Amino acid sequence: MTKHPGYLQAIVATDFSPAAKAAVQQAIWLARTSGAKLAMTYAAPDSMQSFKTAHEIRQESAVKMKEIMEDLAAADLDVPLQTRIGQPIVVIIHAVQQSGFDLVLAGSRGHGDWTQFLVGSTAKRLVRKCPVSVWIVKSEDVGPPKVILAPTDLSDVSRKAIREGLWLAEQSGAEFHVLHVVDSQKVREEEASEQPPSSSSQQEIDAEAMRQLQEFLSPLETAGRIHCHVTQGVAWKEIGRMAQQLNADLIAIGTVGRSGVKGMLLGNTAEKVLDTCDCSILTVKPDGFVSPIE
Repeated sequence: MTKHPGYLQAIVATDFSPAAKAAVQQAIWLARTSGAKLAMTYAAPDSMQSFKTAHEIRQESAVKMKEIMEDLAAADLDVPLQTRIGQPIVVIIHAVQQSGFDLVLAGSRGHGDWTQFLVGSTAKRLVRKCPVSVWIVKSEDVGPPKVILAPTDLSDVSRKAIREGLWLAEQSGAEFHVLHVVDSQKVREEEASEQPPSSSSQQEIDAEAMRQLQEFLSPLETAGRIHCHVTQGVAWKEIGRMAQQLNADLIAIGTVGRSGVKGMLLGNTAEKVLDTCDCSILTVKPDGFVSPIE
C-alpha cells in the first residue's frame, strides 16, 4: 500500500456564505501546512446576467473574495481568485478537469441544515460526479483535524481513502481510526443454519474480521499508529455511531465500493453517511473514475 503523496493543488468553492467561508478557512490551513497550491472559485449562476453584466459580476466577486482572504489573515498567500459564470457543479468540475486540481473543498451549513444542504445540492452532486476527492467542511470542524475515522469494506477505493485520511492525520497530528463493519444481515443468515447458534460465533466472526482488517492494513508503513475497530451491524449506522463515540471531526470514505455500481456511491453507505453524520466528510474516488460531466 503506497503512501499518499499529498494534495498538490486544491480548489475551494465559495458562494460567500458563512459555510463557504469555513471551507476557505480549512483550505488555507491545508495550504499553509502542506504547501499545496490553492485557488478559490465563485460560480455565478447564469440568471445573474439578467441584472448585471459579466464584467460587473466578476468585479464584485473579486472584491468579495479578496475580503475573505483578508478576514482570514491569508492575504499573503498566492491564491488565484476565479469567477466563472454557469451552473456551479459544471463550473467546478470544469475547473478541476482543466487545471488538474486533486482536491475540492466546499462548505456545509452545519448540523441543523446538514441533510437539507446536501440532498439535491451542489455539494452532493460534487461527491457523485467530481473526478477527484471532495472535502465537505462543517464549520464546527475547521482547522487541523483531531480525530479522523476511515471506514473500510476492504475494497481498493477504501484503501485509497485510508491513505488520504492518514496523510491528513500526519499533517495535523490527528488520531487515526479505521472501522470495518461486518454486515449483520449476513451474520444472521449464517447463524440461522446453526441449531442452536454457537455461543462463540460472534467472537469468532469478530476475530476473523479483525484478522482480515489487519492483513488489509499490513502494507502501511505507519500501521502502528492506526486504531482498528470491528463491529457488526448496518454499515452507515455503525459509522455514525463510531464517529460520535470517537468525537471524530472528519470521516474519510470511498465513494464506489466493491458492491457498488460504477458512478454510484458505496452501495448506499457513503450516501447515508453524508446525509446523517454531522462531521466533515472527505469523499474519495477510485482510480480511473471519469466524471459524467464533460
